[in-house]
Amino acid sequence: MEETVKHHLLDRVKKNPYVNHLEIDFQEIEEGRVVGRMPLKPEQRQYSGVVHGGVLAAFADTVAGFAAYTMTPTDRDVLTAELKTSFLRAAWGDELVGIGTVVKSGLNLQFAECEIYCDGKLVSKASGTFCVVHSLI
Repeated sequence: MEETVKHHLLDRVKKNPYVNHLEIDFQEIEEGRVVGRMPLKPEQRQYSGVVHGGVLAAFADTVAGFAAYTMTPTDRDVLTAELKTSFLRAAWGDELVGIGTVVKSGLNLQFAECEIYCDGKLVSKASGTFCVVHSLI
């Protein structure tokens, strides 16, 4: 992936208030694949200490969506049209690692997946359909 495109993508992510709120750090970015890390905070947990499912879904949506964004022309955006999240085991650790990959990239729709790991264990898998739209900014 060209460095100017990668810089443009990272710049857009840094301007996203919700991604900043979640403190997601994208460490690997290539066409159709990203890896992001997110620290976990006490307020993201259930009373038992397990990470809330909504946190996992939000992280998966962000990582899969950013993977889709890497396959999108820079004058366009992606919006989530559908997201399916499967919770495979409880997440108890201090950090989530998400690997987002594009399965099918099209002009109007993209289909991407995200696997989420906590302490090296797969805790969640999600798939999403993302609409390619004219840039919102």
